[in-house]
Amino acid sequence: MEDWLLLSLLPAAAASGWYAARSHYTRLYFVGHSHSLRQAYCRGLNYLLSEKTDKAIDAFADLLANDFETIETHIALGNLFRRRGELEKAIEIHEKLIEQGKLSQQQRDNAQYELGLDYLRAGLFDRAESIFQNLIDHEAWRKGSLQQLLQIYQHEKDWRKAAECTRHLHDMGKVPRGETVAQFLCELAEETLSSGRKEEAWQYLEEALRGDSKCVRASLLSAKLRMREGRFEDALQSLKHVESQNPAYIPEIIEPLLICHEHLEKSAGELLGYLGYLYETYGFESAAVALAERIRSEQGAGKAIERLQRVLDYRPSLKVLNSLTGLLLEDAAELPKEALIRMDRALGRMNADASRYRCSQCGFSGTELNWRCPSCRHWESTKPL
Repeated sequence: MEDWLLLSLLPAAAASGWYAARSHYTRLYFVGHSHSLRQAYCRGLNYLLSEKTDKAIDAFADLLANDFETIETHIALGNLFRRRGELEKAIEIHEKLIEQGKLSQQQRDNAQYELGLDYLRAGLFDRAESIFQNLIDHEAWRKGSLQQLLQIYQHEKDWRKAAECTRHLHDMGKVPRGETVAQFLCELAEETLSSGRKEEAWQYLEEALRGDSKCVRASLLSAKLRMREGRFEDALQSLKHVESQNPAYIPEIIEPLLICHEHLEKSAGELLGYLGYLYETYGFESAAVALAERIRSEQGAGKAIERLQRVLDYRPSLKVLNSLTGLLLEDAAELPKEALIRMDRALGRMNADASRYRCSQCGFSGTELNWRCPSCRHWESTKPL
């Protein structure tokens, strides 16, 4: 009986021993494997933090080969390739990841978003737009997708869609890089105005000012359109409105202001008083030069020279000095005239090449007013000097 019991227990003991050994070695394998994975992760992260991108990519690539199912590794490696400019590899990794059927919805959305960034960096705007449009309905990715779409629409000059994106972002309390609906409406107004569709241009400008009463660009465009229509008094009011919107742009109203006064045949005293007020209040050299030109017309070059000399005493500038040499040529004796001519020409060349505008965000300067900085891409950050 005992022998029979012993024989019957032998298979169970053998099986139990085999199972215990298997569990032991399996546990050792997974512990060791997990440890090696952690080491690989740490090594890759250290390279990444040290900005050794090439070594980080190699480390993560090795990790991916040994742990293919790790979603985060795929995404991290794809992002590193995109950062290094190897966009084909980044796209391939993120596309293969999306093809897997085991992803959760959150993981799939994450991979889709990264793939959209790959396409955007590669200049495949239609594919990127399609991805970000699909992600708008997903709350976690809505804001980021709208921001990327906004950049796409600005690049493609699709101002209507850009305005719509900006409205949605405003509702969410986030608008990057200074974009405003008013600026996009002004872009549309300029497009329609250049093609002769004045009524449509007016609609955009009125909508821009309703949405943003401080939009200087809309006021300047309104003045320009009114001058085309011969409505110089209304144009004058639009120009003067700029002061209350943003005094930094006052230099932009000087030339059209003079044209309006000329067509309206207003009294010289009114114009001289307003130009004097602008200069004394804000100190813009363009107002001082315009004032001197009007004084020359009304009272002669001598009085204008006196005025500009006082300006140079307090606020010397190349533009004012150039204007002064021109007036001195009118009032000079024959002996020094040749020297004045040479100085006037030299100053004229220097003034023509001098920067007239500077971006308050990045410091980019130039001779033309860009409502969107060509360097840092901020809107309405470039101001007259």
